[in-house]
This record gives sequence, structure tokens and C-alpha cells, in this order.
Amino acid sequence: MLVLTDHTKSGSTETFPQKDFMEGAKMLAGRVDPPTKSAGALHKLLTIVVQVAVDDAETTFTEDDVAYAYRKLVRLAKARVLRWEVDAIECEKFLADKENGQRATWLSRTQKEQDKRLETLEQSKFVVFTRGTDPTQALNIMIYETFGGVLAGPERTDRPTEEEAGVQTGFGVKMTSQGRLEEWSLGTLDGFSTGGYMLIAAAKPDAVRLPPVKVRGVGERGVTGFADQRLLGVAILKAGPKSTADPLERAIEGLMKQGKDNATSALRDAVLHR
Repeated sequence: MLVLTDHTKSGSTETFPQKDFMEGAKMLAGRVDPPTKSAGALHKLLTIVVQVAVDDAETTFTEDDVAYAYRKLVRLAKARVLRWEVDAIECEKFLADKENGQRATWLSRTQKEQDKRLETLEQSKFVVFTRGTDPTQALNIMIYETFGGVLAGPERTDRPTEEEAGVQTGFGVKMTSQGRLEEWSLGTLDGFSTGGYMLIAAAKPDAVRLPPVKVRGVGERGVTGFADQRLLGVAILKAGPKSTADPLERAIEGLMKQGKDNATSALRDAVLHR
């Protein structure tokens, strides 16, 4: 629950539960730092924080909690921009490496052959997929050789359920009781690599949740797996298109693509720092 104070009425400081997260974000747009002007990526970020606070049935959040969480996420986005510049240099080194090039060529060739037998991927020795992402996650995926660029977990014998995969794809909810999910694609979607890199990798079919057969040749063709799931092989395929967008806005958009987990964590920190 979110409790706000209404400063808009003359002489009024009425405190009340805020039930409309859109209206709540609009009320706070000029009170947070930096102000959002009720538009753009910053306002979208504030809206997500407010929505998480409103929807939480167990904790009562205040305007100060929302402002704290929002500032923390903005600082995180700014730090990401600086990190991208450093990590892009390392990604370029991978891209220039002969072994990486050979692996990328082989996986790319295999992926093209794979498109001819999409209906029988479950019977394949491995499945090939691609993902466009920012320089930092691209580098982490190359280093850890896992689905999400995190330290590999114990050998898994499970994979995301159809329901978990659907919620991740449709609503950006990545956290499950078994760990965080990440999404790749049976196709090559260049847009997601804008300002970053396109990676190509392989995994056992039973280690990932493949899209339904009827949509394996169209759309996002999403392949979901746990972030700590090991890959059989991975390479940087190419650099993505140059971005003309403001780097900070791109970083904020990246945070929002990860779902509501970041906002939830930031609000929890806000409560601890009261």
C-alpha cells in the first residue's frame, strides 16, 4: 500500500491511501529528484516504483520510500552507462578473437539448418538461439557462459514451466521459486542489440523452455531458461546497431525490461533506511 499527502488543494495536507498508481506517479513527478515532468523514461521508471508500492498488500510505503527507491534506480542507471563504456572495450576484444569468430560462424550455420526442422527441436542434441543485449550483460554471458551472465548454479534437471515462460515473456516477471529467468530467441532480433551486441549460443533442449511449435518460425520466438543455466557454447556474433537514444534513457529502459524486481528491491531498501 502507498500512502501519500495531497498538497494540491489550497491549505490541504490530507494523507490518504493511493490506489491509482498512474495518478500517484503524476502527483510525485515534481517532488522526486530528478523530477520527471510526467513524461519520458524517468516518469515510466517512477510509475513502476509507484505501482509496486500500491500493489504491495503487506507493507505500507510512504512518499519518502518511493523517492528513495526512485533515486536509487536512477543512480543505478547512471552507473550502468559508465559500465557499458568499459565493458564494450572487452566485448570488442572477444569479437576480434579468432576462436570466437569460428564458434560464431559454426553456430550461425547450425542455426540456419535448425530453421528447417523447428517442429522436432526437442529431439535435437542441442538447440541454437541468439540474444541482443547491452555490453555489460554480453560480457558477463561470455565470461560465465550461462543463460543470464551469472555464476553457474548446480547442474539443473528442470526448466521453466510453460506458465513461468509465458509470464516472463508477456509481463516481464523474471523471478520464480527456482530462480531468475532470461529469454533468448530462435531468431535474430537486431533491435535488442542496439547499442550492444548480438550473442549466439547453444543448450540442450531439455534445459530450456522452447516456444510452441506453431510460433517457432514467427515473432520473438522466445526461448526461456534459468539465468544460472550453463550453455554448451556461446560467442559474440556481431556488434548491434549504433544507438541514437540518450544513454541514460537506454539504461532506464533496460532496468524496466527486467520487470518489477528492481523496483521491489529498491523499495525494500527504502524501508530499511527509514
